[in-house]
Amino acid sequence: MRGPPGDSVEAFEELRRLLLSGEREQLRDLRDRLNNRERRSKDIAGVLPEAVKLSRERGEELVQALRPAVEGSIKQSIEKKPDTFVGALHPIIGPMVRRSIAESLRRLMQSLNQTLEHTFSWRGLKWRFEALRTGKSFAEVVMLRSLVYRVEQLFLIHRKTSLSLLHVALDPAIAKDSDMVAGMLSAIQDFVRDSFATGDDSALEEFRVGELQVWIAPGQYAYLAAVIRGHPPRELRSVLEDTIDSIHVLKGSGLANFQGAAASFESLRSELEACFRSQYAAAKKGGGKKTRAWIAVTTAAAFLTAALLVALRNELRWRSFVRQLNAQPGIAVTAAHKGWFAPSQITGLRDASASDPAEIARSANIDPAKVQFHWKDFFALDPASVVQRFDKRFAVPSGARVSSKNGVLALTGSVSYDWLERVRREAKFIPGISALDDSAVAVTYDADSVLQRFNEKFDPPNTVSAAVVRNVLILRGEASQQWLARVRLDAPKVPGIKSVDDTKVANLDERTFQRSKSVIENAFVYFLSDKDDIATEGFAALSRLPDEIRRCETAAKRVGLNVTLEILGYADAVGNLAKNVDLSQRRAHKVADFLSLCGFESTVLKPIGLGPAVKPTEVNKVVPELAQRRVSFKVIAQPATAAR
Repeated sequence: MRGPPGDSVEAFEELRRLLLSGEREQLRDLRDRLNNRERRSKDIAGVLPEAVKLSRERGEELVQALRPAVEGSIKQSIEKKPDTFVGALHPIIGPMVRRSIAESLRRLMQSLNQTLEHTFSWRGLKWRFEALRTGKSFAEVVMLRSLVYRVEQLFLIHRKTSLSLLHVALDPAIAKDSDMVAGMLSAIQDFVRDSFATGDDSALEEFRVGELQVWIAPGQYAYLAAVIRGHPPRELRSVLEDTIDSIHVLKGSGLANFQGAAASFESLRSELEACFRSQYAAAKKGGGKKTRAWIAVTTAAAFLTAALLVALRNELRWRSFVRQLNAQPGIAVTAAHKGWFAPSQITGLRDASASDPAEIARSANIDPAKVQFHWKDFFALDPASVVQRFDKRFAVPSGARVSSKNGVLALTGSVSYDWLERVRREAKFIPGISALDDSAVAVTYDADSVLQRFNEKFDPPNTVSAAVVRNVLILRGEASQQWLARVRLDAPKVPGIKSVDDTKVANLDERTFQRSKSVIENAFVYFLSDKDDIATEGFAALSRLPDEIRRCETAAKRVGLNVTLEILGYADAVGNLAKNVDLSQRRAHKVADFLSLCGFESTVLKPIGLGPAVKPTEVNKVVPELAQRRVSFKVIAQPATAAR
């Protein structure tokens, strides 16, 4: 295909159009489907029901996602157009309300008829006496005594998890924790199966607890437990079994796949409430109106007589209670009114430390719940009230006695030091106490408290342990002279410490002084032969002396001593005696001058020349020559008072 370039392009385009015309048409249709909202909405509407169905089978994600929007829409619709919802719910709510009212009226009339039937009969009189004795209402006694049986509670319990799925009760006031009851029933059944080696399919069908019976109707996935009062007929078991079968038909899938959410079984409430059945014994006929009238008159007369006797007894008891209350310390009754059909009233003044009026009422056989107390606070200053107020605040020990007279509180007996110190600080803050007399008190001390006071005041070092035995402070360990002196002087001033035993305490300053003294007195400064020049060995010993002398002086001052250092110079044992004495004196002054240059006062240093160190005739062996040419030291310690 040769020709102009323009013809080739047109031919190529024609070829592409022929080859791709179908795909282009599909792409245009797809683009129009995506851009056209009306067509896209129709497409979604076509698959939406199937998508919702598949999403519901897969899980609860769609329900959880739609719930906020649906709830919000319903709420807004109710707020804007409530009449629409009222009209929609009226067909359901109307019959329910009418049925509830009719049932309530039926029960009321039934109760009223039974009450009237038993009012003027001998059995009715016995029941009235029982109601008066037990505190129950007459209608309740009639119902219980004429009752044959009554289903009071029903529990729907999941067999596998032992959880309560639904609980209904005839009287919500007596209903117990359904999960606890479900667990108890499951535990009882497991116990029976394990104890008697029955099969897993076996189940406990009924048991009795006092006046109540529990009947259990088992099912494949759950069982129904009915709490029954009285003696039910066997036909009731058929009703329970039919009900549990009906529940499995209605909620079989939910029971088989139960995961712990019991809210979905609320719709079964009507099925369970249908099992609330009861039966009462028919009233016996007999006795004429005349007999009933005489019984009624006799009963009324007896009741009136008993009421008068009870009223007289209550009046006497009330007056005794008022007198007893008014005699209590810190209580002044200003008005007392006995209420016959309303709570009684007591008005007056009461100290905060006075006895509880409710306890006094109980001791007088009067119910404090039927008495209203109206008190005004005041401070009673009579001796008994003051002592009672003091005891309430300080809790007087059993070994002590307290009395009050003219504002003076007197203490006798045995009390602890800590308690007495608190009383001394705070007793005058109590109204009615102006002074405290504790001269006749025997004070006892707690060793732990005494030791705590000692530790707080003296802060013993970690090297000291202390104990208090029979008012003696016993110390052990190591301590400085200053701390020991302070303890010896001031410790007996601590309450509970009469003396100090420090014989087992090592004096650290005394030990330091003796150690330094020993080091100084064992030091020697050697000199050259026939000269007052210090030898090389002497300089080594002399360089260590200043620090040791200072340490010795410091420790001596702490223990109350003044120190004088004698510097003893020696010469060779051979030669002229006068020359040796002079040489030893010069050697002693040589060392003294060195120590003076180190900062020691001349009054502390006492150089002494002793001449030859050892005479040859006085020893069996010759003393080494170097040891004869030396200076030694002696520490002289005197008490500081003696030195002055």
